[in-house]
Amino acid sequence: MSVDQASWEAAVRHLYEDAYPYDATGPRRHEDWVLDVLALMARVDVPEPSPPQTHWEWHARFPEGAQLLGGWFSQDVVDEFPDHEAAVADYAATTDPHVVARLVGVLHELLALPLDEGDYALAAAELGMEVGPPEPFSHGAWLRSVAAELSGG
Repeated sequence: MSVDQASWEAAVRHLYEDAYPYDATGPRRHEDWVLDVLALMARVDVPEPSPPQTHWEWHARFPEGAQLLGGWFSQDVVDEFPDHEAAVADYAATTDPHVVARLVGVLHELLALPLDEGDYALAAAELGMEVGPPEPFSHGAWLRSVAAELSGG
């Protein structure tokens, strides 16, 4: 193989049009560059997902969740809708379907985190929910039901 490390790194930077201040390369060991890229990707250690720690992190990671919970489940929800189900139906009817689909994904991502019920209550509050879930639901169970309802399940 006749490609030296400097040429390989320069080719990777050019691939990204020199837009990234950091890029990683590994040694060229295969004639097919795809095998080298896969070997590099296999080296990457991805940490376990963890819950956000600050108000800003909750909103940055789950913006569609903040839109639903902060916009439709503030303390005014009781004046605007007869119940939580009507508020979710209004959200679905008045929100772009692509955003609704992203929300469903966000809810699944949130529900996949290692959280207990107290953490789900904190998450809902951080994302703007100012009322509790409807009876008999816990916060986590209600978020699961919303995800299922919005995904047609």
